Amino acid sequence: MKIVVKSFSILRDIIGEHVELEVEKPVTVKELLELIREKYGVPRDLEIIVISNDKVIGKDQVIDGDSTVYLTPPFSGGGRLVDVKILSEKDRVDFNALINELTHRDHESGALAIFIGFVKGKIGDSEVYELEYDAIKDAAIKQLEKIAREEADNYDLRSVVVWHYIGELKPGDITVIIAVTSVNRDSAIKAIKEILERVKKEVPIFKLEKRSDGEYWVIGDGARYPRVKK
Repeated sequence: MKIVVKSFSILRDIIGEHVELEVEKPVTVKELLELIREKYGVPRDLEIIVISNDKVIGKDQVIDGDSTVYLTPPFSGGGRLVDVKILSEKDRVDFNALINELTHRDHESGALAIFIGFVKGKIGDSEVYELEYDAIKDAAIKQLEKIAREEADNYDLRSVVVWHYIGELKPGDITVIIAVTSVNRDSAIKAIKEILERVKKEVPIFKLEKRSDGEYWVIGDGARYPRVKK
């Protein structure tokens, strides 16, 4: 299995601009970085950010085929992680891996806050059968990233993760995951609330609520309009 490694900034000086590594079996990002540190003498105190398919990937992610990865030191604005995704109902999240990644990214953070939204099974006297989420995906991703970066600046966050599900979700299914790390708990908790409110109001994701008393579009800050069927 061949992994092409392209490096930037000081890592390019140490490793080279383009190297190819042959590995016998799938490796985690953590194992790959350990191999690179040993092979090329990268200082242990130099943080390495790994990018694949245009996204920063965590140390527990497995590289299981011929791949190209990009290695950088922390960006000029710092080593902040911003990770936004639109997930389908089939995608599953390993929360232990997510927490481990966020709590071990740097030595400055001291607080991790996570919000998990999920489908209610009842609203008032009505049973909820399903929430159907749809989105303008490209626009949603761009807006999620805009919100994440702006609130990261506002609250001096070290990491921001915003993952939103779309598709047909049943009661108890997760709808949105927001996770942030910061130096102190006040910033983390306040940031979570602000990010959530902005995601609800600013991102082109649309929700159809299917209930025992009918189907309703949920618009804006919780207003419900009966579905019009033609």
